[in-house]
Amino acid sequence: MKSQVQRLAGNAVALGVGGAVAQLAFTLLEVLVARELGAEAYGVFVTAYVWTVLGMYLMDFGTSLYGVQEGSRNRSRIPGLLGAGLVISLVVFFTLYCILAVVAMAFSPNPVLGFLLILFPYGLILAVQNDLAAVYSSHQTMRVNAWYQGVVPLAILSLYFAFAADGLTLPDVGFTYVIGGAVVTGVWTIFTLRRIGSRVTLEGIRSTIRSSYQYGLTGILGHVYFKADIVMLTALAGLREAGIYAAAFKLVELVFKVAVLVGRVFAPAVFKAHHESSEEFGKLAGMLVRLLSLAGLVAGISVVLLADDLILLLFGERYAASAPILRILGGVIAAKCMSVALQLLLSSADLHFRRVANMGIALTVHIAANAFLIPRLGAEGAAWAALLSSILLAVLNAWSSASQRSFRLLRWLLLPSCMAAAIVAVAVWLGMSPVAGTVVSIAVFAVGVLLAGVVKRSEIDFLFRSLVTKR
Repeated sequence: MKSQVQRLAGNAVALGVGGAVAQLAFTLLEVLVARELGAEAYGVFVTAYVWTVLGMYLMDFGTSLYGVQEGSRNRSRIPGLLGAGLVISLVVFFTLYCILAVVAMAFSPNPVLGFLLILFPYGLILAVQNDLAAVYSSHQTMRVNAWYQGVVPLAILSLYFAFAADGLTLPDVGFTYVIGGAVVTGVWTIFTLRRIGSRVTLEGIRSTIRSSYQYGLTGILGHVYFKADIVMLTALAGLREAGIYAAAFKLVELVFKVAVLVGRVFAPAVFKAHHESSEEFGKLAGMLVRLLSLAGLVAGISVVLLADDLILLLFGERYAASAPILRILGGVIAAKCMSVALQLLLSSADLHFRRVANMGIALTVHIAANAFLIPRLGAEGAAWAALLSSILLAVLNAWSSASQRSFRLLRWLLLPSCMAAAIVAVAVWLGMSPVAGTVVSIAVFAVGVLLAGVVKRSEIDFLFRSLVTKR
């Protein structure tokens, strides 16, 4: 168990560094775009980006996660899984792009569709990156993923500054994403094919599609659920309202991506442990759920108390209306982090259908709540809809996970959630300054978690010894 923790820690450090660089670069890029072009143009960008990432999930079709699952259990299958994933991504991309071109011509001029024609190839780039990353995740050598996925946003950011030197336009932003991403991903593809190789057979493609479609459905439903509010705000409240909401939601997205990153670190080990050892699976699963739930709650506390300062620092006074929205979204951060861990448990236990079903229920509620609240409250209504559906999804996933194993989900999830909400309420009631309130609240929360037995001192000691002891 100690060696596995050390391996997880090494992967976590590598992905953490690469992920931090990537997210800082992408966040800086979006902040620059929002500041330079204004809320309405930023609304066009985020709406087109939502459709681009949806295209990525359609192109990926779950093959990358299926590749991690099967590649972790049998590495001889990796070349065939990689070849099938790349072919599926290319075929779906060309099909979707032809459809998009016809729709764009039919509804021209349309600012979102026009920009989407430029940005959409970036979806293929992301799908290819997922297939390549699955190879190294299966080998638990994620430092390779961290290197390339950290360089991509730096290349895009460099191109952004080159384009911006002569005056920035929205199409320029699309070209920076596509060109910068394509150059680095092309190098990564060549490196991987020379090192690992690939194998493409018609039967392999059919088998991959038959086995990966539930992962694909989860990805598609998850993205629609995650970004439906942006699209619905654009349609029901206008591009500016979508831009105001997107500025606040960017911080939610940052924390969510970190949670997904942690899930990717744990995924190969969890899949392998469930296949080989019930005892080790229980330990890893418990570690994953508590780590993500507590991290999400700490991030939620910080976002709620520091909302005004964070928005002003990142986006400026023109986006002051995003601060109240961000305070509501603090709870969304915590719930989404919990769901990332619980969804991984369901998939590793071959209960992926329950994961898909839970996502379908939450998505239905999310869309219905947005349709009711956005016309009445605008961006703030979208935030309340996100909070309602995120809590619902976390509850459904927790119930599905607990019905299969004796996980202490009430202690791991409900108790610390109630503690965090109470601590934030007291800090606000006392009128503490944002920074002081955040520091004190997190300290009190950490003490409460230890006293309640959510995390034990012996577990912290074990983790520390695992990290500092050489294998």
